[in-house]
Amino acid sequence: MNEYKGKTVVTFGVFDLLHYGHFEFFRRMRELVGESGRVYVMLQIDEWVSKFKDAKLVYDFEKRRKMIETLRTVTCVFPYESVCVEALQDVDFDVLAVGPEHTGERFQTLFAWCRMHGKEVVVLPRTDGISTTVLKETIKAM
Repeated sequence: MNEYKGKTVVTFGVFDLLHYGHFEFFRRMRELVGESGRVYVMLQIDEWVSKFKDAKLVYDFEKRRKMIETLRTVTCVFPYESVCVEALQDVDFDVLAVGPEHTGERFQTLFAWCRMHGKEVVVLPRTDGISTTVLKETIKAM
């Protein structure tokens, strides 16, 4: 039996060009908490994306939110500015799901806060060969 069934799992991101890798990540989150659990996605607002990523958005926040909300695997979408403890404090969750690329100091601070507040951190695998960067490069080369 899975120890996370019925719990709330949260993740965060920009999710500009939704692709198979994102769908798999959300599916794995749903699988983690089961049908009785909740899958929350924290979606970064447009104004803050440029502060952390050297990329132009294809879709604005509202379009990105609407796309994610249509997914059966996702329960709710929340806006956020920056990945920080304050953003997580505003969301009631049990498990923080991240990808293996989330290793920097900022993320280590989040993980420590989670542990101090009785929340689990789960690293879910990426889908091999699929990323927004690869997708954009493929489209550009067409």
